[in-house]
Amino acid sequence: MKQFTKKHDIWLRLLSLLLAFVLWIVVRDIENPSKQTTIRDVEVKLSGTEQLMNNYGLSVIEYTNTIDVEVEGPNNEITDSTFRKKVSATIDVSDITDGAGEYALTPQIVTGSYNVDPVRTEPTTVRVLVDKVTTASVPVRVETTGTVADGSRAGTPEPTTTKEVTISGPEAELQEVAYAYGTIDVTGKSSTFTGDCSIALYNDAGEPITGTHVTCQTDTITVRVPIYPVESVPLTVSLTDGETLKEEQVDVSINPPSITLIGDQKTLAGITEINLGTIALDDARTGVPVEMEIPLPEGVRLDSGQPSTAEVTISVKEEESVSTRKVQVTKFVPTDTAQEETPYSVSVLTESVEIELRGSESALEQVDVNSLSIGLTFDSVSLGLGTHKVKGQVAATGLPAGVTLVGSDAEVEIEITGPGGEEAVTPPEENDPAQDGEAQDTDAAPSEEGGDGT
Repeated sequence: MKQFTKKHDIWLRLLSLLLAFVLWIVVRDIENPSKQTTIRDVEVKLSGTEQLMNNYGLSVIEYTNTIDVEVEGPNNEITDSTFRKKVSATIDVSDITDGAGEYALTPQIVTGSYNVDPVRTEPTTVRVLVDKVTTASVPVRVETTGTVADGSRAGTPEPTTTKEVTISGPEAELQEVAYAYGTIDVTGKSSTFTGDCSIALYNDAGEPITGTHVTCQTDTITVRVPIYPVESVPLTVSLTDGETLKEEQVDVSINPPSITLIGDQKTLAGITEINLGTIALDDARTGVPVEMEIPLPEGVRLDSGQPSTAEVTISVKEEESVSTRKVQVTKFVPTDTAQEETPYSVSVLTESVEIELRGSESALEQVDVNSLSIGLTFDSVSLGLGTHKVKGQVAATGLPAGVTLVGSDAEVEIEITGPGGEEAVTPPEENDPAQDGEAQDTDAAPSEEGGDGT
């Protein structure tokens, strides 16, 4: 045995191996020393989200999604190009049991198969916000931007994919959302088109929702934008000749003289004018505008900003011999149909009513104002105590030939008081609609008796 050991020099070989190992350790520490380095922006992953939802109905609303990780290990490993991809950070939210709120959780760092140890993280804990997530639906509003082609007008955009969108997030934040809003450009368009529109969430004040945890199921919807042809159409009116005033003797002014219509091109092409209706010249007061509704043909509508009524003013041509005279009628003839049974007294509060007479100047000068009166017919019991406006009928006796009364209706205010002069209004249990402030027998000639009582 001694001879074998001596012959093969075993101890020397073992010593050589030991020295080689020590030398390797020394060289390794010199050439591949242990170092520390920081891996920045390491993605933070979540675990336990299903348990959090199943157990408590909570979801992670927001969390710190990247951190910096400081590690220590052999230089050749921490500088390896693939090492950074092996470093990961995970936070487990399944241990959250205290309900909705904000938590600070410590991330778990994994470095893969590398002989590298994590030293610390920055930040040291990860902020996690959990809350109960619900869903809601809000309407979609779309407006147009830009200018369409000449002779056209853009209609209201119509969402075609959906008129409501589903949003999700914390219940308190969902309540701030009023609608989803977007715009679509119509520049140069001359016909109806369909396009995509980006939408965002807004509150009741018309401000965009920012800085919340509310999400929308979609960011884009499809919208149909109708483009209508526009046509300017003149307004006209028909006149009926009167006894002292004929159509050829008057000028007619209409304000506005024309309106802008929107509709189908074929329909618009067949509309040359819009007639407001007929005015009887015997009833038309000269120089006083009359408001008339604008009737719209089927299949068209008024352009935005256009009035629905027009004012028509009749005036006598300067070269015509027709004159007008405006006088104040102060004579009232009240007739109370309940006079035999009423406990009330009636007074006429209106002092005078202006009326217009028409004819030649010489004939108008012969008119006796005292021959004019206004007959009133009402039911004081039906009206009850208080002040009321009732219709009156203007009547004239002995007007000179060639003089006519322009219009015959007048509005007069009366006051009904009780036996002791009470003025408090006591509404009747039932009103007769036929007598509630309306003239009832306007064809009957009023008596010559004036005054302002019954």
